[in-house]
Amino acid sequence: MSRAFRISVSDSLSKVIRAEDHVCSQLELLEILPPDQMSDLLAAELIKLGFEPEDDLLVRETDGIQVAINVKEGTVQVQATAAQDISLSGEKEGRAYDDMGPNAKKVEQNLREQLRSRLEAQANQQEDQLQRELTDRLEKELTDLRQELDRAVNRATAEALKQKAAQLGQIKEMTEDAETGSLTIVVEV
Repeated sequence: MSRAFRISVSDSLSKVIRAEDHVCSQLELLEILPPDQMSDLLAAELIKLGFEPEDDLLVRETDGIQVAINVKEGTVQVQATAAQDISLSGEKEGRAYDDMGPNAKKVEQNLREQLRSRLEAQANQQEDQLQRELTDRLEKELTDLRQELDRAVNRATAEALKQKAAQLGQIKEMTEDAETGSLTIVVEV
């Protein structure tokens, strides 16, 4: 009669998981003044919001989310990255009919491969979760950023309208409602 031996293996997995997401969009800036003047007005408004010049871009980074705006082309790129260290461990048991022979080694190797696959699957699940969390953060940031950029574009447009009105003639009256963004300019030509 043969006897079954219990074989137990344990393993651990440590790695850094990473997630990344990005989105690009276009700013809608009216051409009230020449393009270089409009982009300068927009750049001034964005600098007031904490953006810093970096090459041909205005950049701001907060909590792993980077916003890069090319004011000359009117493009906005928002990119989010995250990394997390994970450590997983597990055990797996099986049975073999010998405790030291080829059957035991084969059972141990199969158990180790199954355990490694299970740990890799858990790591992939955690990576997927990190990706979902990052995408959710990016979507929330985009909502807030869209409102902030719209206000900056509106202020740049208002300033351009004031400059254009001054070029057309003498400004007789100007009323501006910061709350609604309404601007009325009366010009004598």
